[in-house]
Parts: sequence; C-alpha cells; structure tokens
Amino acid sequence: MTAAFFLPGIVTLLPLRPGWPVAVALGPAVTLLMLTSGSLLLDAVDIPWSLGPVAVLLLVPPIVVQLLARRLSFRAPLVPAPEPLRAVGLAAGLLVGGTVISTALVRGMGSLRTASHGWDPIFHVNALTWIQESGRATPWSFNPIYGDGPGSYYPAGWHEVVSLYPGNLVAAANASSVVIGGIIWPVGLMFLARVVLPRLPAVWATVPVLAAAFVSFPASQLLRSGQWPNGLATALVPAALALVLLLVGCDGMRSSSLHDRILTLVLALAVLAGCVAAHPSAAFGLGAAALPFLLARAVPALVSGVRRRRRTTLLATGAITALGVAVVVGLMTSQLLVGVMNYPRATRAVLPDALALALFDLPRFPAVEPPTVGDFGLIIGILVLAGVVLTLVRRQARPLAASWLVFVVLYVLAAGPENPLRFLTGFWYKDTQRLAPFIAMTGSILAAFALVVTAKGIVRLFSGAMRAKLRITPRGRRAVTAAVLVLLLTAVYAGSAAFRADARVSVAAHNYVTSATPGTGVLSLGEQDFIRRAGQLIPQDAIVIGDPFNGETFFYALTGRHVVYTQLGAPAPTAAHQFLRSSFDLLTADPAVCEAIADVGATHFYHDAPGSSHGSSSVEAWPGFYGLDTGRGLTPVLIDGSRGLYEITGCP
Repeated sequence: MTAAFFLPGIVTLLPLRPGWPVAVALGPAVTLLMLTSGSLLLDAVDIPWSLGPVAVLLLVPPIVVQLLARRLSFRAPLVPAPEPLRAVGLAAGLLVGGTVISTALVRGMGSLRTASHGWDPIFHVNALTWIQESGRATPWSFNPIYGDGPGSYYPAGWHEVVSLYPGNLVAAANASSVVIGGIIWPVGLMFLARVVLPRLPAVWATVPVLAAAFVSFPASQLLRSGQWPNGLATALVPAALALVLLLVGCDGMRSSSLHDRILTLVLALAVLAGCVAAHPSAAFGLGAAALPFLLARAVPALVSGVRRRRRTTLLATGAITALGVAVVVGLMTSQLLVGVMNYPRATRAVLPDALALALFDLPRFPAVEPPTVGDFGLIIGILVLAGVVLTLVRRQARPLAASWLVFVVLYVLAAGPENPLRFLTGFWYKDTQRLAPFIAMTGSILAAFALVVTAKGIVRLFSGAMRAKLRITPRGRRAVTAAVLVLLLTAVYAGSAAFRADARVSVAAHNYVTSATPGTGVLSLGEQDFIRRAGQLIPQDAIVIGDPFNGETFFYALTGRHVVYTQLGAPAPTAAHQFLRSSFDLLTADPAVCEAIADVGATHFYHDAPGSSHGSSSVEAWPGFYGLDTGRGLTPVLIDGSRGLYEITGCP
C-alpha cells in the first residue's frame, strides 16, 4: 500500500532532480494525478481498471520525464538532501511519530480485516468493490453504485489506489488509513517544517513526534468520521503548502533561476491537481493555509513596487485582483459548490466549548460527553500557544502563527451557532472535523518550535554557567541540545499519558467496536463473520435485500453479492425500493410486493434483530423488514440466533 501511494510519483519526480526530500513528500500527490488521468484514459478506450493495465500506464510518465530530463530538470534542488547525520535524526523522528500514530490506529481497528461500520466507510468500501467489478474508476463512474441513474462527480483518487489491491478490500481500506496517517501525514509535516523554519532542523525532526499527540488527525477524521478521500486530501496539504511557499520564496534560503521558478510553478499545479483528485477540499485548505504567507510576501513587494514602478505595479495589482474576483465569482456561481457551501449543519459547540475544542484537541464534543481533565491536550496546547508567542520575535515564522489562527477562527465558526460568517466554512461542509486537522498541521510545527527553543535555551543557560569549567565545541553543543530535546519530548510524552493514548485509540475504535447485542449498530459482534459465511452459500448473481442500517449493505463488500440498498444515505432511489422498505413483510399477502421484488431483482432476504444505528430506528424507518413471519415465503439458507439469511421463495 505504501508503494502504491509513493512509488509512481517518486519515480516520476526524481529525474527532474528536485531533491529526494521533495520527491518523497510530493510523490503521493503526483501518483494521484497520474492515476486519475489514467482512469479517464482507460475508460475512454474501454480497458478495465485493474492492476495490469494500470501498471503499464504508470510506466509512461517516468519514461517521458526521463527523456526530457536534460531540458526540464531543476538547475538546483528545491530542497537538498540532508547530510547523513541529520538524515538519521529526521528518519528517527519519522519512525517514532509514524509508529505512535499507526499503533493507535491499528489498536482502534482491532485488526486490519475488521470492517468499519461508519456511514462514509460503508459507501467507500462498496465503491471499491464496484470498481473491481465494473472495471471503471473515473470520478463519474461509481456514484451511484451499480451505475443506476446518471453518474455524478465524486473524488476518486483514494478509490483508484485502494481498488488496485488484489486481496481483501476491507483490509486494504484500513491499511490505507495507516499509510495516510502514519506515513504521508508526518512526511508532509516534516517537509513543511523544513520550508517554514529552514534554519531549525531540530524542529523538522520533532514535528512528526508531536503530530502524533493530536486526536483530530488521523484518528478522528480518518477513522471516527471515516472520511478516507477527504482525509487523504488533508494529509497531502502540508507538502503542497510547502511547495507553494518554495514557489513564492518563503523559505528564504535560495534565489532560483527563472527556469527553476517556471518548473516549480508547473510542479505546483500538478501537485494541486493531485490533491484535488483526492478531494477538492484540499484546494480550499491549501488556500486558507497559504494566505498569511502570501500576504507576508505580497504586501512588502507591493509597497516597494509602488515606490519604484508605481504604474506597472498598480496595473499588475489590478490584473491580479480582477483575476481573483473572476475566480471567486466563478466558484460562487457553481451549483456544486453552492450546494456544498449551503450544507445544513447543526450547531456542534458554542464558546467557550468551541475554543476549548480548537485549542486543546478534545476527543469528543462537550455536548456529547463532558470532558475530563485527561481529555484536554494541555501540554501540547500550551506548547502551541508558546510557539505562537515565540513567533512574535521571529519574523519568518509569524505567518505560520497567522495560519494557525485562521483555522482556529474557522473552526469556531463551523462549530456554530449559525451566523453571517459561518458560510465561510461551507468549503468544508461546515464540519469541524474537516477543519481540526489543519489546526494540528500548523499547531504541531508551532509546538515543535517552542520545544526546540526551550531546549536551546536550557543548553545556552547550562553552557553559560559552566563555561569556565567546560569547553563545549559547536558539535558538542548540538549533541547536548539533541539530548535535551529528547528528554523534553520524553517528558511531554509521559506527562500527557503517552500523548493521550487511550483517547486516540478510543476515537479510532469508534466505528470498529461491535456490541454483543444483535441489532446494536450496523454490525454487531460476530456479524461480519456470519455475512461472509452466508454469502458463500448463495449464488454469485444473488441479490440480497434487508435493512442497510442493520447489516444488509455489507453483503456486497464482504461477499461480492449485490444488495438492493448499497449505501446508507440513498436507501430508496425508485418507487419499488421505497415500497419494499415499508411493505416487504406483506410478502405472501400483497402481490405488489412480489412485483416490487422482481423490479429490484432481490433473491434473498437478510434479517436481524431490530436496532438503531446512525440515528435510524429499524422498526420505524424500515418496518417492512421486521415483524414478518419468516416461515412463509422464505427458505432458510443460514441462521445463527437472531440473524438469518433466507431465499425468497414466496413469489412465482
């Protein structure tokens, strides 16, 4: 899975000689661009989406880039490779941070083979199954699943990668969360820290470790919310932001030639396209994060330009402003975007709870469960705030603090209540869980900055006091600083209960925990295994009907057998679907039921004890599938307690 995300992009980028840190950090975004473009091409020539054709297709971009490398490669690396000793430190930071993140995710899942029964994951795993079945993986191919009705756009980048996995798709989807959260995210954060604070390598190595302390990403967005495509887009933003900052010269380390600037611009556009292929929200997250940095560069340049070339500067400013207005107007008149911006979202929290959520990364909304002292990320939160204060004395890092503040404000607005400015968060569906990771993105760097400055201060104080007795060389001082930093990190880890390990695991486990009581949740204890066994006992062309909120929809992802209701959010696309959810229990009493069954093609019925999941009361919302006499018109295939799969035999 790691190779699938990274390798195609890295192999394509390396001939351009941007520096291997750049190639690694940007590799996943470039991979997604290649895959989405490839899905459109293969669909146009009617070649099924599968591992063989895709592997051949992915060979083309690296070969083309290699042939053009002499003319197109960078004259100087965007980011040079670190020296060996520093590389070891960076690798150690990635290893520790990635391990802490990944361990919590896997512990929450229980096993990679355990199906998530969250709202979004049910759709996504069924979509993966449909892609493998249909051989089509374009953004317009699988929504709605089975291709019933006109296709609508849905970001397909994540699905295109994971659907190539030849084995268990549930395990593949879960493994992708580990790769996204435990590798792509910390690598991107380290790359961003390298660009924002180029003279503080200790910060680069520290960021992945402190990023592991946040609940909001990946545990909350990727697993509790199950937003796999959006979560992938979120994980790509740090590296994309770093590239944008390199493009506009925010690193302060090098003056590129015009050739390199143009090539960087082309690369930035390609990376942005790759991020959008994962999910369009990445563009808005990237824009909000980059705005303070761009203003910090643009305002001084504008003032200087007015003084030196007043007319040219004003004309250029006017043209850029007009272009910006045109883009905004175009976006605001887009029906798709308007629908997103106006997405109805209930109030999740109000001040001061919303501010506490934003600043201290609470694992749950206070309205759902009052927080305890241990729920607050106090130490990390204090480090972030200390980092914000420290940026006041370091000009280069000030835009980072401003970017953090932008996302804190957006988070509070999204939390509610409804107000004239809340529409600004409509780019993220007014969803706090889509915005919180960006607070973690900027906050982890600010926290690392504060911790490194503290370590340096301790060493400076120690060396000043002992100067008369000890002669510490610069190399020795760096070694002592590293040791002090490790001790501080260890203290933060221990003092925060292993980065609130229990909270991170609990949040990650939200959609994976099953109850021993049948009908509790979409899946209850043992139900996943039952569905697998039952599916093996019915024909490949069987179609199962039942309450999708009570397990029916999993027959498709777990056994490959079609189901009548493929997802939770669109249960009744036709009149027959709607009729059966309320009247299936009249199977032997009303001939219209058999007509509707024939219309949807159902051959088998899945029954379980009534329950409630995702706010859907089984008996009230799906009354046709409860209270019926299973001894009439139904022949048992497999029964285990309250669960049963039956063949529909009561229709002629």
